[in-house]
Amino acid sequence: MQRVVLHVDLDSFYASLEELRNPGVRGKAIVICVYSGRSADSGAVSTANYKARELGIKAGMPIVFAKRLAKDKDVVFLPNDIEYYRTVSERIMELLEDEADAIEQVSIDEAYLDVTKRSMDSWENAQKIAEEIKGRIKIREGLTCSVGIGPNKLIAKMASEYKKPDGLTVVRDSQVTDFLSNLPVSKIYGIGDKTTEALNSLGIRTARELANFDTVALERVFGRNKARLLQDKAKGIDESPVQQAEAQQISRIGTLKEDTDNLETIVEKLRELAADLSTRIEKEKVVFRTVSIIAIETDLKVQTKSETIQETDDEETLLGTARSLLERFLQENPGKKLRRVGIRVSHLAPKREKKMPEGLDRYFNRADADLTQ
Repeated sequence: MQRVVLHVDLDSFYASLEELRNPGVRGKAIVICVYSGRSADSGAVSTANYKARELGIKAGMPIVFAKRLAKDKDVVFLPNDIEYYRTVSERIMELLEDEADAIEQVSIDEAYLDVTKRSMDSWENAQKIAEEIKGRIKIREGLTCSVGIGPNKLIAKMASEYKKPDGLTVVRDSQVTDFLSNLPVSKIYGIGDKTTEALNSLGIRTARELANFDTVALERVFGRNKARLLQDKAKGIDESPVQQAEAQQISRIGTLKEDTDNLETIVEKLRELAADLSTRIEKEKVVFRTVSIIAIETDLKVQTKSETIQETDDEETLLGTARSLLERFLQENPGKKLRRVGIRVSHLAPKREKKMPEGLDRYFNRADADLTQ
């Protein structure tokens, strides 16, 4: 059976989320930063939206360099709010899981989905699944994503990059050679700048040239394993499976109706989050050992408090522990008002089936036998 794989990539994820919760920055060039705290501009760019990238601003760039590029331009610099981004990401990954045979999350904003069985090995059905995913993400979260569909992870990933933002590209197994043919080697996923330079020095500039290049000559430069890998990529060959990993943690974050330090007001939001989290825990069939609260202050500073408890999946225990942590946080931070609050569970383990007490199973087996006689 031919595999059918989707790669879903959320468009300018961090910046798009900031636009949603702060309409005043919508349409502007947005730069999300990780500040080191040593000075007002120390740190690095975490990500930038498409408008900011047009100015040359990109991830990993020192903030001070990014601000030089943004001088006299309408650019917004915002701090990285990873807890908020992670919570939205978790909701989206849950949505994607409902649409896939298997899902492999590779970062906070992208994942591979194997939909071979779900699509019944049909490219048309796979496209409908992708359209459904795009629609659900747009309705539920107000976000767009770019989706690539292909016969393996490599082609699906490259297809998702083909049309951005809000794109949908299907590359059938019969179209792989044409899709790759004239593509510069620098555009092949997994081939970096240094490898591109080395390939160019051999006169190899396109995927077709790499695929057809003398293998022995290529091995002399890169070694046998890398040479074979490079030519496999150029031919669109990728046998790696979509590998679903077990969840390491689950969290929920909500915005309070108003900034407050009132315990009972915040607990009401915690109660709502605990109920939602409990539904997810039940679906995943897991238990947890650590409960954390996530306190996001009015200046967006994030603080967490955690407690390790006995293994459980009980909603009331979850809420009670979260309330206790919140009380301690408010006592330790008098006058600190919260804008958002969240709950996280971690140290997850599969839920074990409860065993019948020894001897009781034999009793019920005898009773069943008596009833059938």
